[in-house]
Amino acid sequence: MAFQTKIQKARFVLGPFSADQMQRIGQAVLDSIAARIARGENADDEAARPLKPGRRGHRGYPDYKSARGLQPIRDWKWSGRTMRSMKVLTASENRVVIGFVDARADAIAHINNLREQQFGVSPKDRNALNAAVLAELRRQPVVKFQRAA
Repeated sequence: MAFQTKIQKARFVLGPFSADQMQRIGQAVLDSIAARIARGENADDEAARPLKPGRRGHRGYPDYKSARGLQPIRDWKWSGRTMRSMKVLTASENRVVIGFVDARADAIAHINNLREQQFGVSPKDRNALNAAVLAELRRQPVVKFQRAA
C-alpha cells in the first residue's frame, strides 16, 4: 500500500486586509456576538442557563431584573455598561482584537464567562465572520491588465 498523507489542519490566508477592512470585519463579528448575548444565548448558539432564583423566601437576581423592566435571562444587561464597553480594541493588517475598553466591564465579562461561556465566536458568529470577509473581498478593486501597444 502506498503512503498517503493525512491532512489534520489547514490554514488559509485571504489577504492582506488593511486595518480599515479588519476594523469592519471585527465590527461585524462584534455585532453578531452582542446580538447573541442580548438574546440570552451562549457560545454554542444554545439558550444560556437560567439565572439562579432567590433562596429561603428572598428575591433573586431574576426578580430584581424583572422589577427593573429587564428580561430575567442571562443577557449581560443590568446597567448596560458591560455591553456598551465591548468594542474593537485594535485593528491592524490581518489582525483584529475584540474586547472591553472598561476594566470593570472586562472583569464582569470574565466572571460571567466563567459561569457560562457567552463571549466567544459561536457557529453563527463564524458565519457572520465569513460573510464579512467575503464582503470585504468583493469591495477590493479589481486590477485590470492591458497589453502594451
